[in-house]
Amino acid sequence: MIDQEYLRKTLLELAAIPSPSGFTDEIVRYVCGEIGALGYEYELTRRGMVRALMPGRQRAPARAVVTHLDTTGAMVRAIEPHGRLAVAPIGHWSARFAEGVAATVFTRNGALRSCMLPKVEWGVSRDDGVAAGSRSWDDIELRLEEPVFSAADVASLGVEVGDYVALDPQINLLDNGYVVGRNLDNKAGAAAVLAFLRAFADSEQQADSDTYFLFTISEVTGGGIGSAVLPEISELVTVDFESVPAVEKSPYKRVTLASGDASGPYDFHLTAHLRDLAAAAEPVIPLQQKYLMAYHSDAAAALIAGHDVRTAVIAYAGDAAHSLERTHLDSLTNVARLLEAYVTSAPTFSDDEPVKSVENFSHQIDVEQLPRTSRQLPDTAEIIRRTLRESEVHAAEEGAAKEGAAEERESED
Repeated sequence: MIDQEYLRKTLLELAAIPSPSGFTDEIVRYVCGEIGALGYEYELTRRGMVRALMPGRQRAPARAVVTHLDTTGAMVRAIEPHGRLAVAPIGHWSARFAEGVAATVFTRNGALRSCMLPKVEWGVSRDDGVAAGSRSWDDIELRLEEPVFSAADVASLGVEVGDYVALDPQINLLDNGYVVGRNLDNKAGAAAVLAFLRAFADSEQQADSDTYFLFTISEVTGGGIGSAVLPEISELVTVDFESVPAVEKSPYKRVTLASGDASGPYDFHLTAHLRDLAAAAEPVIPLQQKYLMAYHSDAAAALIAGHDVRTAVIAYAGDAAHSLERTHLDSLTNVARLLEAYVTSAPTFSDDEPVKSVENFSHQIDVEQLPRTSRQLPDTAEIIRRTLRESEVHAAEEGAAKEGAAEERESED
């Protein structure tokens, strides 16, 4: 049973810790503390990716669940002569969403309060200047809430180019279960994973196979998972935020299962396995399968990095990614329920070795359901059947050859 009070508390604590990509040490320390308190062993990479182990009844094939701790933010890129700061975005987010955002600038001398504003001539009545302003980062300036009116004034406070800017989370937990604020992507996902880990630690269940829980620190900049995927991991499931279109009815409890995204398709078999687990759950986990056109995740980064893993993405229902975001506690809870179903299920393939023979390789086509599409083409079903027969004959011949070699060695001895 997922404890929604713990989920709320963890989400608020994660949201309170600034963690723009590149400035994640403190949130990494927090997550390590939570994982350690729950009794899980974990490792830290050099830069701070967390890898926790949930031991299973069998070691292999191992699986992994990944979620990211870093968020969007900004960095000081110039100090203007009049004392305002030019900033560059950290992560992919629009300057339109920066206007009016309160933020904290972290300098070597301490933290300073600030606000992001458009560069306009300000007025209060019939002012066309504000509405006519462009929406690029060159038109955004950071106002320090300090008496600074020159570059020298700013320098005297210890502000330098390269200082990190963290956005105020502005979190509101509403009585109806909605959570509104900035950086829910992916503080909410991390909270859901931690809530699952807590519930699982308190239960008498055991994972079917060793399952690693990975917390990454550079997803919003595209770096993602890097070297955190161990060779024995055959399956990788990402937990992340998805902006659900406003026209979709009642999506707030759902989990989205991504068939693919801007990087391409995800694994056919693992995705089907997760879909079946959601349908078999009691009660059924509300799930929708979608192709996410404007999306990128740690799973995609793992494939780009060359890891030979099956990948899938489960996302909680959200709105307005990288702006003033919204999600719902029921969707986060259902993500945690799907994780429970996943880690206690058998692996998608029990013999998912890194190097496979064709005899135990998978199928994606049921030959009995194939339509006959063209008389000019050979029958697809017959080709597949013939290939299967040939692989079986090859396997039998290899087996006989090995037995013969073994008998010959015994006779020589």
